[in-house]
Amino acid sequence: MKRIAIVGSRSRTDPETVDRLVTHLPAGTTIVSGGAPGPDTWAEEAAKRHGFAVEIFRPKLDDAISQGQKTRRYHKRNQEIVDAVDEVFALVAQHRKGGTEDTIRRAIRKGIPVTLL
Repeated sequence: MKRIAIVGSRSRTDPETVDRLVTHLPAGTTIVSGGAPGPDTWAEEAAKRHGFAVEIFRPKLDDAISQGQKTRRYHKRNQEIVDAVDEVFALVAQHRKGGTEDTIRRAIRKGIPVTLL
């Protein structure tokens, strides 16, 4: 059973890209994502619509006080996503900054295939 991550920039405005991707996944695939607005949420919705299992990794921000603590927790969540999957599909932003890029770098360092959309 394959586990894939679908993550992406909040600046993306093309949920149909995620839906097309999900419709081409093999049966039994589990979709993993970070729960953020945009591509992450679209992946969760598309997975449910098409009958795939979903696992969402949300950062634990309850007691984070500073922006630095929040950023470190987002990075920790990104690593948890990478550690849980066999492949990453990333809907990147034009500016190529932020959490999606962090997830891409972590996956590449770990040797996990990354497809940029």
